[in-house]
Amino acid sequence: MIMKRYGNLFSQIIDIENLKLAHKNARKGKTHYTDVKMVDSDPDRFLWDLHNTLKNKTFRTSRYTTKQIYEPKPRIIYKLPYYPDRIVHHAIMNVLQPIWDKTFIYDLYSAIPGKGLHAGSYRLRQFMRDKENTRYCLKFDISKFYPSINHDILIGMLHKKVKCKDTLWLLEEIVRSPGGNENVPIGNYLSQYFSNIYLSEFDHWIKETRHLRYYIRYCDDGVILHGDKSTLRKLYADVDNYLSDKLKLTLNPKTKIIDVDKQGIDFLGYRCFRGHTLLRKQSALKFKKRIKTIEAGSLDSSFVINSIMSYIGWLSHCDSYNILSKYVFENGVVLSKLDGASKNLEIKNPLVKKYGGNHVRIHKTSI
Repeated sequence: MIMKRYGNLFSQIIDIENLKLAHKNARKGKTHYTDVKMVDSDPDRFLWDLHNTLKNKTFRTSRYTTKQIYEPKPRIIYKLPYYPDRIVHHAIMNVLQPIWDKTFIYDLYSAIPGKGLHAGSYRLRQFMRDKENTRYCLKFDISKFYPSINHDILIGMLHKKVKCKDTLWLLEEIVRSPGGNENVPIGNYLSQYFSNIYLSEFDHWIKETRHLRYYIRYCDDGVILHGDKSTLRKLYADVDNYLSDKLKLTLNPKTKIIDVDKQGIDFLGYRCFRGHTLLRKQSALKFKKRIKTIEAGSLDSSFVINSIMSYIGWLSHCDSYNILSKYVFENGVVLSKLDGASKNLEIKNPLVKKYGGNHVRIHKTSI
């Protein structure tokens, strides 16, 4: 199969109108940042300066700052402190995203417009309707995925789709910006797309070479469903070898084969069973803990509303009637605090606004 390669992209990326659009997108939710205010004070001057540094190839990615988070396992988050870096990333995506999107399998759900966690979960539920051919599930994730992405391999993949030398210069500058020959920084706007590209050939191998229809991937997590357990056992070894030999990646030891009817599938924040879907246990425990915090404390009004509505958003995509009734809709303390928070912020109670009082359409399955 001959893959079409694209040229004449760099002029589109550094075009001043594209940089203006990139600035508009990059500044969303960040207008209070000092660097954003700096660019906003004289956008034409700053964007033309950025255009010239790109055109003259004097652009260099700024030095990263790092922060360790625990969600729940420890991760190092990389942050580009200089806002124009984000503009460059958005400018690249404006031009290359439509090209890259065409190369991905349908059942990739990370960083794809119109997809995401909930869409991936619904797709899994759709697969599970074919009971005969989804009796078992190979559930995998890749160990230390982002820090293990090999720069040489990734750049080779970028060359397969892009032939514009100037664009390849810019992409390579960003890919190699952390130093060494491994690591795509978690936190970079481009990183999720780089990760999608890195595993794209693996996705096509699963779907088209191994002819496995029931496969979904979100970032470094994936599920492969099949009616025969021995087929998945052999596939486990083949997947491990493919990732190791071609991509220098290793499977997480937690990778396992699941009996779907006995255990269900814990994937993308939900526990999916044949006839119903529940919130992941850890998320349910966090929700209950958050409700207790709201009951016990005098919290900021916006925190009360945002916290409750965020969880309701997640719970509205699964069978959650019991937990919502017990902890929200029949909880006088929470309702009182939510009503008080709404008055403090001078907005309509979001539960009334969204659900019309007691008319809540939530599935009646216990969690």
